[in-house]
Amino acid sequence: MHLITSFALLLQPSVEDILLEKQRLQHNYEFLSYGLIAAWLILVVYVLMMVSREQKLKKEIAGLRAMLEEKH
Repeated sequence: MHLITSFALLLQPSVEDILLEKQRLQHNYEFLSYGLIAAWLILVVYVLMMVSREQKLKKEIAGLRAMLEEKH
């Protein structure tokens, strides 16, 4: 019984191990946050570009329709 208890105590992580793991996880979450922010910014810029293109196309279509009506 004493051998099992001693072995179990050896397997327990030390306070330093726990603090190092906590630091590593916080560092990983920091990079994850930066990645998510970058992805959302790229998505927002892309959507704004598409909206701008749509507005330009609508103006061009309206101009073409006006030209067609003038010819008839």
